[in-house]
Amino acid sequence: MTHTRPLILSVLVLTLSLAPASAQRPSRDDRDNVKNNSKVMAAFKSVVAGPSQSTVRVRCDDKDAALGAVVDASGYVLTKASEVHGKITCRFKDGKELEAKLVGVQDKCDLAMLKVEATGLVPVQWADSKSAAVGHWVVTPGPGDDPVAIGVVSVATRKMQVRDYPLTGPNPNSGFLGILLDQRADSARVSQVTPRTAADKAGLKVDDVILAVDGETTRDGPTLIDRLQRTKVGDEVMLEVQRGDEKLEIKARLGKRDEAMGGIRPDMNRLGSELSVKRVGFPAILQTDTVIKPSDCGGPLVDLDGKAVGLMIARGGRVESYAIPSEEIRPLLADLKSGKLAPPATAEKPKKSDDKRETKSDK
Repeated sequence: MTHTRPLILSVLVLTLSLAPASAQRPSRDDRDNVKNNSKVMAAFKSVVAGPSQSTVRVRCDDKDAALGAVVDASGYVLTKASEVHGKITCRFKDGKELEAKLVGVQDKCDLAMLKVEATGLVPVQWADSKSAAVGHWVVTPGPGDDPVAIGVVSVATRKMQVRDYPLTGPNPNSGFLGILLDQRADSARVSQVTPRTAADKAGLKVDDVILAVDGETTRDGPTLIDRLQRTKVGDEVMLEVQRGDEKLEIKARLGKRDEAMGGIRPDMNRLGSELSVKRVGFPAILQTDTVIKPSDCGGPLVDLDGKAVGLMIARGGRVESYAIPSEEIRPLLADLKSGKLAPPATAEKPKKSDDKRETKSDK
C-alpha cells in the first residue's frame, strides 16, 4: 500500500486540473459529481482490493437492499437494520449467494447481524475513526473491483445532535408542529415556539418537555422528531407535556412546513441522491460528503489503508452521509452474534381450527 496515496493524489490533481478545459461540454459523469468521475474512482481500486473481500451485497426478496460487512470468518455479516426484511440473501465477491438469517438487531445504531452458513470468510479490519480526520479521503467498497463511492470526512466523529436532523426529514410532507428543541437537554425540551404554528395554537410554551406523542414515549429530541416525521399535514396528535411540576395533555393539529424554519424547499435536500429513510437518531456519527445511494449503505467505510473506520449507515442530505464509527460498533458485535440482541420474534398467526361446523347438506 506504500504507493497508494501518492497515486491517488496524482490522479486527483490531474483530473481536477482538467476540469476547466472540459467545462464547455462536461460529460454526464462530470455533471453528477466530480468525485464520482470514473477516472477519479479508478484511482481508488487498490484501496478497495482488500475490503471488497469483506463486503457483501445484501438482497431482500430478490432486490438489492444494502451492503454488508463480514465481521467473523464463520459467517456473520453486519448491515443496516432498517433495510432488512423478507427473504434475505448475501452475495459475495466470488458471485456466490447464500441465504441469511437475521440473528441480532441494535435499533439505535440501526445495525443488524446476519448469519450465513459459511466458513473461511474474510472479516473486515477495523481502525479507530479518529484516524479519518477532517479532510481525509474515505471510500465505500462494494463486493466488486471498483469503489461504490468516495468522499471526504467533513465532520469528525461526534454525538449526533438535533441540529443534524434535516428539517424535511425522510418524509418531506410530514406534519409540522413548529418548535425548536434545546440541543443541550437530554429530553425533548422546547426552546422556541414559532408564532402561528400548530404548537403556538395548541398552547405549547418554552421549557415544556414533550414526554409522549399519542402514547408513544419521546425520550429525547431525536425520538420526538422521528415520531413527528411519521405524521401528515392535518393530523391531530395528543402530546403529553411536563410543564414545571405539572403534567398536561395538549392536542395539536399539525400544519404545513413553511418558511418559519428556514425556507428550505423539501426537494432541495435530495439533490444528488435519494435519502435513506432511517437517517436520524444515531448515538454517534462520522460525517462525510459522500454521495451514496441508500441501497449502498450498510457496508464498511474505509480509509486509504483499507481499514474500516465505520459502517456507512445513511445518506442524510444533499451534502452529507453518515457512518457509525468503529468505536461504537465493536463493543456491540459479541451481543449481536450471541442472541442477546435477538430481533423480536415474529408473532405467529393463530391457526385455523380444524373443527368444522355442521353445514346443511343436500338431501
